[in-house]
Amino acid sequence: MIDRVHFENFKSLKDVALDLGRLTVLVGANGCGKSSVLQGMDLLARTVVHVPGEETWVQGRFAVIFRGARDAGRLASPGRPTTMKLAMRHAAGDELELQVDVPPPSGGDPENEKREYRVTVTDGAGSYMVRKPGPDAFPDAMDVLQGARVRSFASVTYLNLDAQQMTETSVPDAERPRMASNGSQLASVLAFMKGAAEEDLGRVTGDLGRVVPGAKRIRTLRERVKRSRMERLSIDGQPVWRPVEETLLGDRFELEFDDGNSVPADLLSEGTVLALGLLTKLHEPERPRVLLLDDIDRGLHIEAQARLVQVLRDLLALDPELQIVCTTHSPYLLDRFEPSEVRVLALDPERHTHALPLTEHPEFNRWKHGVQTGELWASLGDAWVAPRDPEPKEQEG
Repeated sequence: MIDRVHFENFKSLKDVALDLGRLTVLVGANGCGKSSVLQGMDLLARTVVHVPGEETWVQGRFAVIFRGARDAGRLASPGRPTTMKLAMRHAAGDELELQVDVPPPSGGDPENEKREYRVTVTDGAGSYMVRKPGPDAFPDAMDVLQGARVRSFASVTYLNLDAQQMTETSVPDAERPRMASNGSQLASVLAFMKGAAEEDLGRVTGDLGRVVPGAKRIRTLRERVKRSRMERLSIDGQPVWRPVEETLLGDRFELEFDDGNSVPADLLSEGTVLALGLLTKLHEPERPRVLLLDDIDRGLHIEAQARLVQVLRDLLALDPELQIVCTTHSPYLLDRFEPSEVRVLALDPERHTHALPLTEHPEFNRWKHGVQTGELWASLGDAWVAPRDPEPKEQEG
């Protein structure tokens, strides 16, 4: 279990440390940094996972991870040069930290700006640093990141599900398809589970029926889909690209209810689709040890929210290695959490994030009796978390 995370100069997380439990929920206003905490954990976990083709990049896997929308120059807090830090600690004491030196903007392509990436691994045998760009010994140093204790940080999955992506007919992209962070490939994962992991699919169906009353069976079907790709030709020795349309076999799914009716995926409610995707990830073979869930309440009625949290608690009870960190805006869902599981985030006047456990509110002991967690949070608010500008003093005379 990851029991602590620490971020410096990452988006609005100028200097934020959070203690985590097996079930932790982050609350706060829009833009206060809740999703950034999940994204930071996800990015750090990726640094210990081999990326196909990383050998072709000067900066190795770091260049693959931190590119495009995830370029370190975009993620670093304003004010450069700066050093961005992401860190996680296991309850057993092992620590993983990534530092990225981000230079001042050069005015050119940000992906070509010089970066230095330093990964520090601390375990029972001491501390080890992996640096890139670095000396020729870098490939040997990368072996540090392949150690079993370091690899344990890799079993982190971040879900920010998109119901539209999840209901589209999917063409399997691998022999053993995996659902992406936005939920795409869901139909292919369900089809795979139906053939190779029927017991797991049965658990998905059973838990979905608890969240969405009446849901009885998940049906998977095959469907032809047309896809376009670019084909490279050579004419007189010159490369020429032309669009080619091909027909492929894909997967889609329907949900059968106890009245006998089957509803195609694209006609299901958003909440039903999102719950199905979440439960699929929790039950699929080789499921993650740490699951990061953004907007866990999205699309769900308040009663369904309560049932979903109970399903999560049951799964945590069955699997002692599972850990869940989620975000919500719903005080009704928060009623299903203990105050000790809640972390409150807020922005100070400079738009830097601050975070504290709900139990650290100065008046918590006075308010906690006879009040549900959601009502407690709604009553206490989040202004107490972040320091505010002092009140101006009245001028004498």
